[in-house]
Amino acid sequence: MVGVITGRDVLAHPIAIIRGFGWRVFFRAVAPWNKRAFLSVLRESGLLGAIGSHVPAVLERCAGLELRAKRIYAALGRAFDDHPQAGLFFRDLAFQEQEHADLLEVCRAAAIRGSWEANLFSPWQEYLSRLEQQMDATEAAVGQIGSLEDALRLVLQVETSEINQVFEAAAAATGAAFAQRLKPFRRAVDSHIAQILGWLPELAPSLLAATRELRARFPQVRS
Repeated sequence: MVGVITGRDVLAHPIAIIRGFGWRVFFRAVAPWNKRAFLSVLRESGLLGAIGSHVPAVLERCAGLELRAKRIYAALGRAFDDHPQAGLFFRDLAFQEQEHADLLEVCRAAAIRGSWEANLFSPWQEYLSRLEQQMDATEAAVGQIGSLEDALRLVLQVETSEINQVFEAAAAATGAAFAQRLKPFRRAVDSHIAQILGWLPELAPSLLAATRELRARFPQVRS
């Protein structure tokens, strides 16, 4: 299992990884015989153990939002398994949400080591409860889906919320150089949104106006 962060990513930014996690983790991650995900290396190194700080709890909630989005998209993938394009689209989104959750777990390991700038995340703290409530409503709506268009509206409902901004804020608040430099972090949201913007016009031309709203929230993304 290679994982979202690869040995190549680690080798590309050795100083950032060493500062964030130490020499031992760095050497384990780049060892030529290592076939484990970087997150697995962190777990085996004991860097994700529970501590009393509120910081891991904040990041756990952020990762929990990504996992709930994953479950929503996975359920939609199963519901539209007889529609090859739609099924593939939803499964890809579910996979990407798992990647986002894994990246936040990496951030949690860094935060446990003391890398956390609370002031960078404070403006987004109040969004967590609201996003969790929105996820409650979205999960309940999955069982009422009657058409592919309805399912895609749920995708837009999730992605036009602040879930992606909260992900980026959590990564930035880690304050560690790796979160700004490693490609998986830099591309996580943009590639996710680009895929949605690329697929929606083909799957549901009737949702053009709603798609424009999503595009307006991420003007830097090219689909």
